[in-house]
Amino acid sequence: MSRKDLDIAELKLAKCHEQGYECPVCHKYVDVETGELAHKIPQNKWCLAKWGPKVLHHPLNMDLVHHECNDAVSISNHPLAMDRLARLIQVALDR
Repeated sequence: MSRKDLDIAELKLAKCHEQGYECPVCHKYVDVETGELAHKIPQNKWCLAKWGPKVLHHPLNMDLVHHECNDAVSISNHPLAMDRLARLIQVALDR
């Protein structure tokens, strides 16, 4: 298992605990095995160019959800919300 795989597994486990094993979209049980990490600010070229991978892959930008709930986490249609979240993450990174 690579270091990246370990980091993802650790983040998924942390998100399970943080969310109380509940999908924030459908509010049903989700765990490390069945859940996937969904980005609130999407990881597309435009967002990567604007905010960079450290912001996009930060835990504050992710939720653990079911596959079918993944798209509902995106805030890509809300530019002000994306800017606010990116600033919050940048403050956390600067600490």
